[in-house]
Amino acid sequence: MLTCKCLIQYSLFVTVYIDMGRGSANPVVLSVVSNGDRMSRKWKIKINMIPCNNIDMAPSGCMQYYRSPSAVIKSFNYGPRIEGRARYLSNLRYTTCIRVEENFCAIKWETEQANSFSFGSPFDGNVTELGGSAGGLCNNDDFIGVDQGSSDGVGPGEDRFCGTRLLDSNTIISRSKPFQLKVRSNVDQTQNALNSQIGFAMRYVQLPCVM
Repeated sequence: MLTCKCLIQYSLFVTVYIDMGRGSANPVVLSVVSNGDRMSRKWKIKINMIPCNNIDMAPSGCMQYYRSPSAVIKSFNYGPRIEGRARYLSNLRYTTCIRVEENFCAIKWETEQANSFSFGSPFDGNVTELGGSAGGLCNNDDFIGVDQGSSDGVGPGEDRFCGTRLLDSNTIISRSKPFQLKVRSNVDQTQNALNSQIGFAMRYVQLPCVM
């Protein structure tokens, strides 16, 4: 397994994990694709190789892996709103995983700031009055996935959240394990740009078990 720690726009370090497979003899190729010389670009990338069965390995299928009771997770290239442009790419398909700490049974997700969630087109009155939606209404749009997520962590909840708000209070609680955040975006970059979508910055907090 490889880890790639990259410095991207706005001095945000992002670590991603790439599973090479056991016994793989294929070379690892890092390709950078840009749209020419319209602007200057710089990259600063650190690559580490992780031995098989090492405690630093991320679980299978996890492109990002967090090992703390609480942290802030941001979408790639999250930053200030740019009118007429989207800050995140189309066709995203990845999962961020959080190690379940001992004696913790649930996880709470909340926006870092009141306006730090903009993933998918704004909705008008579907689930909230402020532009958020959940469940099947997000199927054809960009969304984040949190299994059995609800405002109070009770009941089956929903597994998809989109728009410009997380339910009514910008908070989701889930008791489903393992703790994961799934990120999916569709092919419609034009619509994303029209809404000047910025992505998300969300804080998770693991909640202790109640005896």
